[in-house]
Amino acid sequence: MVLADQDGWDRYEAAKWLTMRRWLDANPGDELAEEVRAKLDSEPQRYAAYTREYLGWGVFALMRR
Repeated sequence: MVLADQDGWDRYEAAKWLTMRRWLDANPGDELAEEVRAKLDSEPQRYAAYTREYLGWGVFALMRR
């Protein structure tokens, strides 16, 4: 099993926010734009204040015996 450290998780979250920003730049009039913008406005603060300390991820590598 390989586990991500907090820096790895931060990079994962930051990449999601960057993708959201780029999508908003390319699709400002889309029907989902307001919802995406609201999430982008709230998620970084929520992540830093409440979830960063508790979340993480891991990967299991399985092999046939």
